[in-house]
This record gives sequence, C-alpha cells and structure tokens, in this order.
Amino acid sequence: MAISRQLLSILGQRNPAIYDIIFPRGPLSRLSQVALNPQPLPPHELGAAIAAEFIHTSWLTERFGQDLGLVFNDLENWCPTPPKWPKWPPGWPPIPLPEPEPHPEWLIDFHLGFAARLAVTSAEFEGTQLGESFNKAIERSVSIIESSLG
Repeated sequence: MAISRQLLSILGQRNPAIYDIIFPRGPLSRLSQVALNPQPLPPHELGAAIAAEFIHTSWLTERFGQDLGLVFNDLENWCPTPPKWPKWPPGWPPIPLPEPEPHPEWLIDFHLGFAARLAVTSAEFEGTQLGESFNKAIERSVSIIESSLG
C-alpha cells in the first residue's frame, strides 16, 4: 500500500518525528557518529575502521585489475610498526590521536582491532588472491603485537 503525499503531510504536521522513521537521516557509519562528537576513538575501534578501509580499497583494487601489492604498501602508513603513528587514508575526517603520552598498549589494541576485523572478512574470500592479501595483513599485525609484548 502506497502512502499518499496528503496523508504523509497530515502525519508530518501532527508528529514531525514520523519523517525520521520514513526517511532516516541519522549517522550512516561509526565514523559518521564520531564526526558528531569528535573525541578519540578507542584504539581497537580505530583499528577496525582502518581494516574496513583496507578491505574496501583492496576489493576496489582487485575489481579494477590492479596489483594488490600497491595497497599492501600503503598499509605501513595506515597500520604502522612501532614507534610510528598512523597516517590516515585520504579523505578521512581529522580524527584526533591520543594524547602525546597514550597508554603503553595503545598500538597493541589498535592492531588487535585491525586483525580482528580482517579475520572476520578474510573467511569470505578464502582461496582467492584477496583472501591471501588479508591473511598476510593479519600475520603482519600479529607479528607486530608479538614483538610489542616482548
């Protein structure tokens, strides 16, 4: 059953919140929610967001027939080895890094979030070149975590 414009107009005049149900305008992603309240993300959430960006970029690279090694080379900027700090992917909103002296395990938590998000997605691409690239990135993060723990 289609809602007529006249009925929608009457409902909207009586209760304007009805438009939010019919035409949602809220934040679409976790990063959009952060843009509303610009505080630093917890490190594991930030790592997961970087992993999602890495997955998206890798998928696009494969779809356009380009070399996945190019995306993997950028991973050192996005998900660095200690003592470097991340450089955000192009087009990201400015997300503040933690204070100059973050807790000592900040980078470990960051890599845990990154590896966890990749592990969930890599199962879908098992046996493909994209899956191999994701597994390589997971192994990289795990080795960074192990070396940081000592």
